[in-house]
Amino acid sequence: MWRVAFPRGRLRTLFQTKVVRHASSGSQPTGLSSRRMAGIAVGCLAAVSAGATYDLASRWVGRQDDEEWLEDWEEQLADEAGVPPEVAASFAVARELRQVSAPLVGTRHLILVRHGQPSDGVEQLSEIGLQQAELTAVRLATQIKDMKHKVIFHSPAEEAKATAKIIKKSLGKVPLKESPLLAEGVPLVPSPAPEVLRELPAEALVGDMSRAEGALRTHLWRPAGGPESSAEVIVAHGNVIRYVICRALQLNPSAWSRFAAGHATISWLEIQSDGLVKLREFGGSG
Repeated sequence: MWRVAFPRGRLRTLFQTKVVRHASSGSQPTGLSSRRMAGIAVGCLAAVSAGATYDLASRWVGRQDDEEWLEDWEEQLADEAGVPPEVAASFAVARELRQVSAPLVGTRHLILVRHGQPSDGVEQLSEIGLQQAELTAVRLATQIKDMKHKVIFHSPAEEAKATAKIIKKSLGKVPLKESPLLAEGVPLVPSPAPEVLRELPAEALVGDMSRAEGALRTHLWRPAGGPESSAEVIVAHGNVIRYVICRALQLNPSAWSRFAAGHATISWLEIQSDGLVKLREFGGSG
């Protein structure tokens, strides 16, 4: 089993992220990481102690690169035993957001769209960004128009709101839901890590992973089964999209920065009722 080790002690040590081999070969795999969802999920940054952050990191952040697919991934994500109150509050936000989605389907399509190019001025999107969003909207309307169950989630950022509204216009009468959990940040110091990321304040890292893990729990769950399919269009940002994809595919989460996708591109996850999660597309356009 792999885990991300966070040494106890000074908060600064929290940035020195290192992937290590677990010493106990008989231990059970950890669940998917969930430690930092509290503060920002409810609109503020919670103060989580270094010790609590370490314990949550050891429990939740993990990936087995040389092991088989974890069949019980949903149960592990749902396990809240011993979770600090701040993190439990974020889990509640994720559960509330999930109510918008349709559970009684055979396949769930998570269509993660990076926002269009932002504007340098007062507008939400640049001229290029508007064109990007419009082309993506046309493509989505063609590909998911026949799916009965559709919803659009978006980050609170202005560029994400604008992109989501353009997509909604193309899709028609589809619910539009803002999610604070989709805000951008650095969810985990990646490997390899540029110097600037190693110097981020610990508080920022704690909050960013909280949001990313909240987004994971909002959208990563097994459908109950049925003849129909659902589509969730998730308009967010590059870092959170890449992180969520790594977690959903049970890849090492520190690898998120090794992927790259342009503005208004589509990354498509498919979740089946038997628990299989697969990536149909990453960073697609046109």
